[in-house]
Amino acid sequence: MKMLRIVNLILITTLMISIVQAQTYVGSRFHDLGKLKHRIDTALYLDTSGPTKPVLSWPQGVYDSENCQFSRVLINVESYLSYLIDSTGGTHDTTIVTNEKYSNSYTSLGDLSDQGPPWGIYEYRRYAPPAITVDSNNDSYNFNGVVSDSLMSDVQIDLVLKSSPGFYVTQKTFSFANEFHDDYVIYHLNFKYTGDSDFLDLDPDYPPQDLSNVYFVIGYHMIPSFAGQKEIMYGSRWGGDAYDDWMDWESVTPMYPSNIDDERSDMLLVYGWDGDDTDVATLESGGKYFNDTGDPSFQHEIKGQFLSYQFPGYTLIHADKAADDPSDDPDMPQTLAIADIFETWANTFSGQPSYEYFSTGEKQHPPDWEDPGNSHWKKSDHIYMSLGPYDFSMGEDVDIVYAVGVGGVDYEETVTKGQEWLSWYRDEPGATFDDDAKRDFIGTGLDSLYDYLSRARWAWDRMNNDHPVPAPLPSPGLEVTSGGGFIKLEWEDMSAVPDPVTGIPDLAGYNVYRKLGAQLVNFKEDEFGKGIVYEKIAELGPDITEFLDTTAIRGENYRYFVTTVDDGTQNDGLFPGRPLESSHFQNRTSTGAVSFKPAPTHNDSVRVVPNPYILSGGELNFTGDLNKILFINLPAFCSINIYNATGDLVKTVEHTSGSGDEAWDQLSNSNQRIVSGVYIAYVTNCRNLDESKLPDVYEKFVVIR
Repeated sequence: MKMLRIVNLILITTLMISIVQAQTYVGSRFHDLGKLKHRIDTALYLDTSGPTKPVLSWPQGVYDSENCQFSRVLINVESYLSYLIDSTGGTHDTTIVTNEKYSNSYTSLGDLSDQGPPWGIYEYRRYAPPAITVDSNNDSYNFNGVVSDSLMSDVQIDLVLKSSPGFYVTQKTFSFANEFHDDYVIYHLNFKYTGDSDFLDLDPDYPPQDLSNVYFVIGYHMIPSFAGQKEIMYGSRWGGDAYDDWMDWESVTPMYPSNIDDERSDMLLVYGWDGDDTDVATLESGGKYFNDTGDPSFQHEIKGQFLSYQFPGYTLIHADKAADDPSDDPDMPQTLAIADIFETWANTFSGQPSYEYFSTGEKQHPPDWEDPGNSHWKKSDHIYMSLGPYDFSMGEDVDIVYAVGVGGVDYEETVTKGQEWLSWYRDEPGATFDDDAKRDFIGTGLDSLYDYLSRARWAWDRMNNDHPVPAPLPSPGLEVTSGGGFIKLEWEDMSAVPDPVTGIPDLAGYNVYRKLGAQLVNFKEDEFGKGIVYEKIAELGPDITEFLDTTAIRGENYRYFVTTVDDGTQNDGLFPGRPLESSHFQNRTSTGAVSFKPAPTHNDSVRVVPNPYILSGGELNFTGDLNKILFINLPAFCSINIYNATGDLVKTVEHTSGSGDEAWDQLSNSNQRIVSGVYIAYVTNCRNLDESKLPDVYEKFVVIR
């Protein structure tokens, strides 16, 4: 198979800055082409308490790698005038009241998005997601957005809404598939004062007035990872925020020069990290107390892997000096307030941040987290950044730009270094990677966050000067087919696809990646701590569009993706001339493919694998699928009737694939998991590929659960 991507016909060639042409969709959208996955909702508030998650996830594709509990954007006004609404819902035009020190905790679209453009959430992508099939079944991702070839980024998500007391808010977020820029998302917020805040019309809802001393507040509740928090709290999502995750900030010199340096020479680096909880149990029965910085795993069969190795954070890139002065104010932010440490949450708050809280001008730091005098609950993982004060006349607006990112040590080293630390913890001879070495190792992850957010600053400067960040080619459409002794991959021919920025074809080749077991890393318990990740299994030239994976283990499930690699000639970015590889997430298969043995022409060697099946068998069972039993050496077509020791029919499995293998998940005809015991597989209606008949056979097997 060779598919040719038709480029120009499907692309909208003008960027939908006037978003009235795009369709409105209500619900979450995701920046999901890079190592950082970031959710955007229809409100200026994000949290992980609902079914849709995560807010941030780095590295993407690792189970429970969430890095943020919630975030919010607030509008705080010292005072304004509003109409007095009577008990019938009417307004008295001549009666006004003064609302002192107004704080809007968050703004929801409500019914506003139903009114259509410009209100709502809009998703734009440089390329539509590619078509993906596994064994002829559609495995593609849903896409409800607009494709445009004139974007400054690979994904742009716009949110347009109204907010009290009379602001139109436009939030634009940008992310990149470029592997040197895929660890952060850039935010551009515009607040325009209109006096209109309700969902009914476009008329002002407040008396004519200027607003003074307005503060815009951005708050993040960062955690290194939910996996580490859950480990310590035994599964609680929110309990861990009262323990050992911290946030702090510092002023640093940007790592990459840009025009932004002329006005904002220092770079704000806000970051979160994992501390040491003094109340953690011992790692193993009879073991000693352990320093849990990095949250070494102890609830899993394989112990020691570091689960909280990430450093989530953000940096302010630009804040207007005034509503009538769009130049950058290097003195912003005005306040950096740590919510938990300084006890500003008075009981009368009821969780509502106050105007006074954000107008103090304080830039707070937490106390020394290593000080034994600070008990484990005296920490903070929640920082608010306020910008202002601003004064507004009707029609004036303010722009704020910042970037959110996550850094950390390499994932695979959390396994290998975790085992080194575990050897030291167990007092094994020659082991030297102690608690201090562990903390120092994990601490190096902050350097990568510093690097990534410096790149975000460079990227915004480039975009702001109408020069797109260099971009890789898209990933090709992909077909994966299970086969007899192999798994076959075929993909779209990308040789004629031009570079997305320069328009010059620059394909150098393709890379093929494979993972054994579940699609997500550490999703299944039997994969945990073994470092089972996606691995590159082939590097191929630009004229090759198919690959036979002949090394796949029979009966095991595999996931794949194929990337394009350019020749680097069109890359004039931070690392000029370096080849760029397409997203590792754009055509990743979610359904497993299997290498099976072709069906024999006889059926005298039918077997059950594993036999006996033992639930706790670990590596004797199939990776990522603890309940899988495989019937092998089957005829091409047959019925597998499974009986228990008393002769009751438990399950009938129809084998119609023509292969010699058939998997069973140990669920009965009534969808109940079977119990321990002796079972008989009675194979009937046996036929060869040519439909010639074969005799019935049976095989006994044992299940121990």
